[in-house]
Amino acid sequence: MEQQDLRYLVRIFRRRKKAFFIPFFTVFITIALIAFILPPIYKATTTILIEEQEIPPDYVKSTVTGYVEERLQTITQEIMSRSNLARLIEKFDLYPEMRDKYTLDEIIDRMRGDIKLEPINAEVSNTRGGRPVSATIAFTLSYEGRDPVKVQKVTNALASLYLEYNLKSREEQASGTVTFLEKQLEQVRKHLKELEARISRFKKEHLGELPEMTTINLQTIDRLERRLEDLEAQIRSLKEQKVYLQGQLALVEPMAPIKTEEGKAVMTPLERLKYLRLKLVSLRATLSPNHPDIKKLEREIKALEAQVGTTDYTLEKIKQLNDLQAQLAELRQRLGPKHPDVISLEKKIRLLSQELADSNNTQTKAAQVALNRPDNPAYINLMTQIASIEVQIKSLEEEKKQIEKKIEEYQRRLENTPLVEKDYNLLLTDYQNTRRKYDELMDKLMEARIAQKLEESRKGERFTIIDPAQLPEKPYKPKRMAIVLIGFVLALGAGVGTVSIMEYLDRSLKTPEEVQKLTPVPLLATLPYVEGEEERRARRRRNLLILVAFLLLLVLGVVLFHFLVMPLDIFWLKVEKKIGLLLL
Repeated sequence: MEQQDLRYLVRIFRRRKKAFFIPFFTVFITIALIAFILPPIYKATTTILIEEQEIPPDYVKSTVTGYVEERLQTITQEIMSRSNLARLIEKFDLYPEMRDKYTLDEIIDRMRGDIKLEPINAEVSNTRGGRPVSATIAFTLSYEGRDPVKVQKVTNALASLYLEYNLKSREEQASGTVTFLEKQLEQVRKHLKELEARISRFKKEHLGELPEMTTINLQTIDRLERRLEDLEAQIRSLKEQKVYLQGQLALVEPMAPIKTEEGKAVMTPLERLKYLRLKLVSLRATLSPNHPDIKKLEREIKALEAQVGTTDYTLEKIKQLNDLQAQLAELRQRLGPKHPDVISLEKKIRLLSQELADSNNTQTKAAQVALNRPDNPAYINLMTQIASIEVQIKSLEEEKKQIEKKIEEYQRRLENTPLVEKDYNLLLTDYQNTRRKYDELMDKLMEARIAQKLEESRKGERFTIIDPAQLPEKPYKPKRMAIVLIGFVLALGAGVGTVSIMEYLDRSLKTPEEVQKLTPVPLLATLPYVEGEEERRARRRRNLLILVAFLLLLVLGVVLFHFLVMPLDIFWLKVEKKIGLLLL
């Protein structure tokens, strides 16, 4: 059965050779020509390593955070911008064949498609969990083009841009972080000063009413109360002394009595002079002016005046007048107005009054005033002590009032403390939070400045070219042999498809079996096809042309392979090397 099928296919192939070879060679030759006509595309690749910062992050933390992949994509977008690619196109004279037919944006889109970036990942240990994670440790950058020299230069230029933009972006991010923190710190500093000023004003307005003054206020009140008790004790003691001295004062006469010479100690000349003058007044009331006793008394008075000087005795006269008037009133009650003693006493009073009237009125008034003044030393001493005690009591009472006012003031402060404490605590809380925020920002600013120095000194994470782009020695594409192989498969499919279609559409009878199927009449004999001489010569010429065409195609393929794919001598060396490896 299989042999019959095979013979059937062979017969179809013999019948449809032209239908098979025409599309086969048409498709194959077309694709082969396309494969060898396509311009060569060269590709240059550079490898860039992502190095970690030199100083350990435990000592200096970088302000450039985020994943490497994100930063890499950001830098790629910046480099792939229209301005950068247009500058590279202009600098290296890229895509000259497209400038007359396409716009600049279309050329830039073409260049973006020719640039390829592929990250290189590796399994690294996670610093937090310790589990291995995939991280980008490097990336490759490639560029495709028709000119190998330009391809190399453009690739290296792109790599330089990646290094430059990485450093630039890290420095800008670090400096931007410092600038941002400085602005935030300045705002917090202003707010902190405002809070300090508000707290200062609040303290001035509520001096002594602040919560931290409660203990001091209580201690002050306690001290003032103890002082108040001491003052009250002192006042009570002084009042007791005053009462005692007033009792003593009641027992002492304010005026010291005028002493006579009977039973009296020796007087001083001044006291004696006073006494004699009063006695002279008394004698003049009973005796005549020329009486020897009066004369004697006058001489003694003159002698004493010469000794002590002239002295005003108006005060003594007034005292004597008062005594005489008192005696007269008593005698009138006992003896009557006509009694000789009463008359004598009235005469003395008239004479004494006359003398006082004849004397200076000013002196008389002063003497009258002085008469009311006590002259007893003991009495005066007691009065002085009483007055001193009264002054002390008054001073202590004034101090007591001041202390009571202070106690009331401190008690008022204690009463107002709970009311003030709420607002004061709000201010303090706001101030403490702002101060804490200020300290945190200051610490972050110092770290950011150190991180900025780290980036400026090129000690942070950076890109390093470990494999610069080399001049490509052979085209990267098209893969001519692969295209030819694909063309062969497509040509074979086209030939088989054409034969299948033609065979399917052809309804003619070609074999005895097909004739036998159509009629019940038995088949007696079959006549073979007899080829004539002319047909044989035509077949030979056709076969020769096919052979020549095949040889020409073979030679053309070898030439194209030599110039477009690989020199034949190099290809032969590689073949020998492969054969040697297989034999070994």
